[in-house]
Amino acid sequence: MKLPLFSCPLSRVFSLLGLCAAFSLPAFAQTTPIAAVQGTTDESPLKGQNVTVEGIVTGDFQLPSQFSGFYLQDPLGDGNDATSEGVFVYVNESSRMAGVDVKVGERVRVSGRVEEYYGQTQIGRTSSIEIVGTEVAPPPTPLTLPLPAGATLEQFESMLVTFPQPLTVAGQNELARFGAITLSAGGRLFVTTNQAPLGQMVDDGASRTIILDDGSGARSPKPMPYADANGTRRTGSTVRNLTGILGFTSEKFRIQPTIAPVFEETNPRPAAPPEVGGTLKVGAANVLNYWTTLQNKANPKARGAKTPNEFIRQSAKIVAQLQGMDADIVGLMELENNGATAISDLVSKLNAAYGAKTYDFIADPSVGASRDPIKVGLIYKIAAVTPRGAAVAATDGIFDRFPVAQTFVSKSNGAVFTVVVNHFKSKSSAPATGDVDKGEGAWNQKRTKQAAQLLKFVRTLQKSTGDPDILVIGDLNAYVEESPLRLLRDGGLKHLNLRLPPEERYSFSFDARFGSLDHALATPELDKQVTGLGEWHINSDEPYFLSYDKLRVADFVANPFRASDHDPLLVGLNLSADKAKKAVAPMKKAVPKAPAKKKVVPAKAVKKSVKRRR
Repeated sequence: MKLPLFSCPLSRVFSLLGLCAAFSLPAFAQTTPIAAVQGTTDESPLKGQNVTVEGIVTGDFQLPSQFSGFYLQDPLGDGNDATSEGVFVYVNESSRMAGVDVKVGERVRVSGRVEEYYGQTQIGRTSSIEIVGTEVAPPPTPLTLPLPAGATLEQFESMLVTFPQPLTVAGQNELARFGAITLSAGGRLFVTTNQAPLGQMVDDGASRTIILDDGSGARSPKPMPYADANGTRRTGSTVRNLTGILGFTSEKFRIQPTIAPVFEETNPRPAAPPEVGGTLKVGAANVLNYWTTLQNKANPKARGAKTPNEFIRQSAKIVAQLQGMDADIVGLMELENNGATAISDLVSKLNAAYGAKTYDFIADPSVGASRDPIKVGLIYKIAAVTPRGAAVAATDGIFDRFPVAQTFVSKSNGAVFTVVVNHFKSKSSAPATGDVDKGEGAWNQKRTKQAAQLLKFVRTLQKSTGDPDILVIGDLNAYVEESPLRLLRDGGLKHLNLRLPPEERYSFSFDARFGSLDHALATPELDKQVTGLGEWHINSDEPYFLSYDKLRVADFVANPFRASDHDPLLVGLNLSADKAKKAVAPMKKAVPKAPAKKKVVPAKAVKKSVKRRR
């Protein structure tokens, strides 16, 4: 029921200045439909004009720590599906209108100027806010993702909406800083070249995603929203019936919830690695710049921990990860290239966790392991295998970090096999010209050449060891269907990651997209002795703020979760006894196949360009 235009309930004393009558004066002004303010395009056709609008309050975010305003919606609308029926009303905290306290369900008449605030249409410079009654708020408009081709959410801007379908947590990079989570329909989002060769799959992520915000513009919200009992919010968990206001900030549409979201823990923390079977386990783990040299003014180029206490936390998490893997051999990436110092430090701490001298490390090859500040390394269980001979490296100039190979003998049956640990050139630090990103990341030509040299190295190892069983592991910085991996497969290696279902092939997350950068490949002879492969998702599904250098000391837990930015992998082996030297069949030479050409239609650009968040 509407209140009389000049009514002024005692329960609503709007300010100490007795401005109640002033609030009611604009009632004489003609109201402009909210849909007319929004228009049918990204920007209001009435921008810069003074208007009076009227609607029902659907979202109350008036606190300065929120958005200093509220959302109005016309419950009837104009019947045009191309126009939004909602609008944000901004009330500057220094304005005389800041004393007006509106509530959800109240009919409010507002006078002010039409503005575009970093992409969102709003009524600002408010000169009058009048509460004229109380009504039932309009029901939320149901939306479904993915959006149809060419469609946007513009026509629902500032309206109350709901997503009945389950939405998956795809990314949480903004969670600690802004209280925001990326949600996607149809499960997690994958890098297209992880699932199909270049050009054969369209990235539909933009049409499948929406941002869940926390109804606040504050940085580093405390407490952090949407966390579970472990203080985390894993990707892969889901939420249903998400309901709130569809706002637009920081270049994206965002749901400001009006009903607290309830998450389903559909991807709980895995307490143990996946079972891979076999009598021996080989693992691979990127240890995220494990440097004993601390990063400080004296060592500005150091890449790891910055203080002794940070290094204690870093090593505690890495040790927890390695102890959880409990592999007989582990290939390590991103060790400081300082001889035996970093790797021996790690092994010493790992043995202390076991309470016995369980592991030892392989010394660098005589030529070294890297021309880079970081290198690869190998550790092994003393009771499980014996190194045969010294480690050797592939020293071709194409490698920044040399692939390092070590032959082992199983103590249980004398089986001989060789492990090659690798760390290919990363996709970052893109050059201005030359090996630029052409769809498979920067430096892809170099990684492909590194793959070709790795194949030659494997063939050399088969001849030098007299044994065909070679296992290639490591961070190849290439996704499953990119050129380097396809070259290795074409060259005769069996890609063990392909044993996993496509939806489980991931070890890394970037910009809410997932994929496997960490791989295991075997020669055909060894492939027959592989019992399983698993990726232990303890890192890529966890938010980055749980890293040793991000989490508050009081909240730190020395567990394996977010020990690194890459998930470790495990390979199970049931090796055949070597009664005599095996005949080594030459591996076929790789013949690179050009990816099938298919026109990819780029996803439509996001609505508006925004420089900052309110």
